[in-house]
Amino acid sequence: MNSLRLKADLALLLTPLALHQALRLKKTAQRLPEAGGPRQGLLPGAEPGLSLLAVGESPLAGVGLDHQSQTLTALLAGLLAAQLDRSVSWQTAARGGVTAERCRHELIPQLEAAPADLIIIGLGVNDSTRLRSPGRWTRDLTHLITDLRQRHGPAPIILTGVPDMQKFPLLPEPLAVILGLRSRLLDQAAADLAANLEDVYHAPLPLDAESTALFCEDGFHPNSEGHEQWAEQLAGFVFEREIWRKPETGNRKPKTPNPEP
Repeated sequence: MNSLRLKADLALLLTPLALHQALRLKKTAQRLPEAGGPRQGLLPGAEPGLSLLAVGESPLAGVGLDHQSQTLTALLAGLLAAQLDRSVSWQTAARGGVTAERCRHELIPQLEAAPADLIIIGLGVNDSTRLRSPGRWTRDLTHLITDLRQRHGPAPIILTGVPDMQKFPLLPEPLAVILGLRSRLLDQAAADLAANLEDVYHAPLPLDAESTALFCEDGFHPNSEGHEQWAEQLAGFVFEREIWRKPETGNRKPKTPNPEP
């Protein structure tokens, strides 16, 4: 057992103290709506175009923002279109409160089964609050990746980093400590999974002491500046590695995981 796993498991001893905090926050925390506007779009440019698909939880749904054009997916699509001088179509399937398992069963079936050139998965906070084990989290992600590949073809997939919840302004200690360790543990598991799957990448999402300025007034969701920085970080990650399905390699069949039942 690695040291992070040991610390995360030991932190569970603080659960009785944190439970009262969690119940109080559930009653008193500010509830922000999801951003309005269409969750898909098309940016003009040269052909052949790129198709960008993003699936995940509340940040990808634009909670706390005014419009979907301010979200990670729309901003990343704009950066891709500008840098590559190609048209980019984008679509987001996201909802607050979903785990990797719920995303697979509730959101993915609603998407049109059409080819994608790049898929973003933004999950982990809700799995952290539910204290998912790394094994459960990895299995759920693996099933999700398999389903996405079956519906949208052999597109490269980026697992965005699970944010360190100890840096969330809303959370008091010891709740912040418990969820911070759990989120870092799940992030490590996601990185390990990506390292073992072809055309699956893990993009770290660093937060530091100055990151409080990147949160909405609820202290839990990224604000517009947070989304801008997130999109720029992901775009740099994509451009550095040329992570998109190019037309000449579009028929390449990357390794697809074979999840346990």
